[in-house]
Amino acid sequence: MLLVPGKAEERRSRFFFLKQYLRKPFGVGAVAPSGPRLATLMVRHIDLKPDDVVVELGPGTGVFTRELLARGVRPENLILVETNPHFVNFLKAEFPGVHVANADAQDLVKILKGLGYAHVQKIVSGIPFRSIKAPDRKLIAKAIATALAPAGKLVQFSYLNGAPLPKATAAEVGLTGKRVGLALNNVPPAFVWQYTKKS
Repeated sequence: MLLVPGKAEERRSRFFFLKQYLRKPFGVGAVAPSGPRLATLMVRHIDLKPDDVVVELGPGTGVFTRELLARGVRPENLILVETNPHFVNFLKAEFPGVHVANADAQDLVKILKGLGYAHVQKIVSGIPFRSIKAPDRKLIAKAIATALAPAGKLVQFSYLNGAPLPKATAAEVGLTGKRVGLALNNVPPAFVWQYTKKS
């Protein structure tokens, strides 16, 4: 049975996101949460299997989280990694049973180890890679590649018409990327990329 997010949940997410943006605009990667159509596009390209353990990086108010749950990911198989403590509290209240870590994506391998996982097959990310300093971006890319099992998938979106991860950085950590979609109706429009770890 698929769980379909309601308008009340969407309004609650948008209102909370706006509050966080007004409080600390440079600490939030966008002026509005991602739209449900972008979430559908992102999850479509993660190639979900029934028992997949999925990591979501930078979930914000959980727009992609809702879509992952609606598409059959079990709450206990979903791991959210969020740096903003206000978003963390919101996510814990909205999604009981989902693992929520108040941590940096650079610590992903340690987080997974603490939960008993050596690797995962799927990662969904809303991290604004293009606005992160190059050394930090490289550390996060390395953490993602280390956490992914061989042939594992990362789905990432970007508001810019270019690869979220520079090609050299992706290649260095063993990821191959391709653009797989465009959500024109998102505000702002967003490009969706799928990265695969070398098998």
